[in-house]
Formats: sequence, structure tokens, C-alpha cells
Amino acid sequence: MKKSTVAIGVVAAVLAGGYVAYNTMFGAEAVQVSAEALDQKFAEYSNPEAFVSAQELKGLMDKGENVVVIGALNPVKPDAPISGSFSMWRGDYSAAEGEYAYDGMRNSVEDMEALLSKFGANTDTTIVVYAANAHHDAARLFWQIKNLGHDNVRYLDGGLNAWIGEGYPTGDANPTVVATDYDAPAPQVEESALATLDMVLAAQNAQDWVIIDTRGQEEFDGTTTVGGAFGPGTIPGSVHINWTKALNADTTLKSAEELQALYGDVIKDKKVIAYCQSGVRSAHTMMVLEEVLGAQDVYNYDGSWIEYSYAHYEQKREDVNVQNGAKG
Repeated sequence: MKKSTVAIGVVAAVLAGGYVAYNTMFGAEAVQVSAEALDQKFAEYSNPEAFVSAQELKGLMDKGENVVVIGALNPVKPDAPISGSFSMWRGDYSAAEGEYAYDGMRNSVEDMEALLSKFGANTDTTIVVYAANAHHDAARLFWQIKNLGHDNVRYLDGGLNAWIGEGYPTGDANPTVVATDYDAPAPQVEESALATLDMVLAAQNAQDWVIIDTRGQEEFDGTTTVGGAFGPGTIPGSVHINWTKALNADTTLKSAEELQALYGDVIKDKKVIAYCQSGVRSAHTMMVLEEVLGAQDVYNYDGSWIEYSYAHYEQKREDVNVQNGAKG
């Protein structure tokens, strides 16, 4: 049976703290990335098959092997999706309004199955996720799809930036396809990749755990509160490593050696919880730790600072303490 290739494109949202400055006003900036250089880099990663270059993706799509492209694009940006793709955005793969007392949570397994069915995917499909400029949203989808037990997921290194840098076609989205009946191979996998608030609280005082705050400096030090959160601060004891430190200037991932130098000492002999504002940037860090460095026992805190700040500032839970938070 031939494999389908579903490329899910996610254009990065507007971020606080100065991440990739042109993100806030402009669309994807074209970059040229050598396929040979990427292949050499991927070969040094723990799981090379989790990554793909724009050139390889174009080849997969041109072969006619039931290739389906799905683009999750921020509608406020001028970016055109990869030609032949579907379009979607965060609201399509987030929990419905009112399901939680706060925003930013993942949607259900059933909702993800419905999305992948709509795009013609099946359990043999190779799913390629991509974004623009910052690429954290691609990693969020990478995490959510892996949580279904769907192992064949790949991240487009350089994302839409590298795609348009090669002059590959964009636009002409939302093709008509025959829907499938996608059935998650192992939806229980979600439990092994998800950090809960209780896990975070227990990890704060455990020697064999480390909590990584992947947000910007101003969020970490409490001088900025991003919309959706209930107050400033960070989880006590967190180690701050801005997720963008994993990226080169051209938005591609750094080498395994560079990423080992960045994270190696922090995660050595530790179980890891990564968090940010709503589990998007931290999903990128989780992907790097697992797929590039081969780290085990890495968890993404889906609720992240939104849930944690809700428990502290709104629920006023005495067991949920805040570092660098508001006074009084």
C-alpha cells in the first residue's frame, strides 16, 4: 500500500516578547536552505525520519502517491498555503470554547480524528507539519498527532519559508477529496506525553525532574503577561530556555551538537516537563528533546502558564505558588 503524505502547515501566531520580529506584521520571509545540508543534519538526529526538507516534500507530493497537503494558516497573515493544501488554524485543533475555564487546550481525540478524516488521511499516511517564520505551531500539531499513536509524522524544517525560498507553488487551496474514516491507532499514547498540573506540582520538589520554561525573557521574569494568562510570573524552580534558541537565523533547527550543548546538561538524568503560555512553544522544545536528542520521559504541559496562573490568581490555590508574580 502506498503511503499518503499529509502536510499540515501552520503559520506561526503573533508572539509577545519579540520572537522573530517580522512575524507581527508580515508574512513568511523566503529563505534558501540546502537540501544536502539538511539531510546531513537530519542524519545526526536521534530520529531523522521525523524531519523533512522542502525539496524532499515537493518530491513526495509530485510522485502522485496520494499526497494531501493541509495548511493551518493564521487568517490575519498574508501567507498563501502550499498549493493543493487545505487550510486550518488553531481554533480547529483546540478545545471548544467553554470546555475549560481558560483557553489554549488541545481538542479531543475524536475531534482530531474528524479533522484527519476530512483531509483524507488514514493510519498509513505520512503527516508532514509545517509553519511559517517561527514554526512552533507545526510542533504543536506534531505533538497532537503523535498523541493519537500516529508515529509517521514529519516536521518540515524551515517550513513555508524554505518552501517559497525554492520557488515552489502556493495558493489554490482546499481541494475536493474523498473523506476517510480515520481511527487513531493508539489514542492512549496521549497520557504518556501530557503533563498535568498535579504532575507539575509534584515535579517542583523532585530531584529527578526539571521544568523548562520555554517562553520569552519578559514572560519568565514577570514583566509581561500575555493575553489569556491570569497574571505574571513563572513556575517556581523553572529553568528558562527560550524555545527560539533551538533555531538558526534562517528558522531551521540547529545541529544535534548545538542542541546538545543547549539542553544536555539541563536534562541529563532528568525527567522533563516543558511549558510556555499554552503548550505551543513547549511542544517545539519537546519535539527537539525527543526527536533530535533522543531524550526519554519528556512531557508537554498543555495547560501551561494559562492553567497554572488560573489556579494561582483565580482559584487562589495555596499549593500553586508563583515566582516573579504580582504582589499583594
